[in-house]
This record gives sequence, structure tokens and C-alpha cells, in this order.
Amino acid sequence: MAKAKGLPDREQIIRRMWKLANAGAGDAVKLACFPPEEWCGTDGLDLDALTEFKRGSSGVVELRFVDRGRLLERLLDTVDHSGEDQVDRFLQAMEGQGG
Repeated sequence: MAKAKGLPDREQIIRRMWKLANAGAGDAVKLACFPPEEWCGTDGLDLDALTEFKRGSSGVVELRFVDRGRLLERLLDTVDHSGEDQVDRFLQAMEGQGG
């Protein structure tokens, strides 16, 4: 079966899931602290785990992030179907890359 152009393969998807499961929230909190007029300088922020950002008229900020527990469950299900040896190899590869 030919891979469609631009679509990630299984390994890339698993790596992306792992990265999201380990993403930090610090940059999203920084964004919440910036006044909106200073948002132009946010290009370097890591906001991968941020799924929703709301700032109310009263100044209240609401941040929502990926559900790490559900993501890890799906990741485990995904790699578990490949057999225990492949799960071990996957975890070793992730450790070797620093997560």
C-alpha cells in the first residue's frame, strides 16, 4: 500500500504521541501571563500540549491541555499490539533520544 504524500508513518505518530504525553505546560502559563499586546513575541514558546486558551473580559484565563492519561493509554494500546519485544525496543529508543 502506497503511503499518501505528507502523512506520517506509524513510527512518527507514536513518537509524536510520546512527545505530547511528556510536553510541559510552562510556556502555556507564560502565554497566559503576557498581555495580549505582547503576544507577537511568542514564536519560541512550546505550546504543543495546549488544546484551548480562553481569556475572559474580566481577565480570567482558562487553559486546557491534552489528556495525558488517555494519550498514554492509547500509546500503550498502540505499541502493545506489536508484541512485548517491540514495546521494549520502543521504550529503549525513547530513552536513547532523551524522551
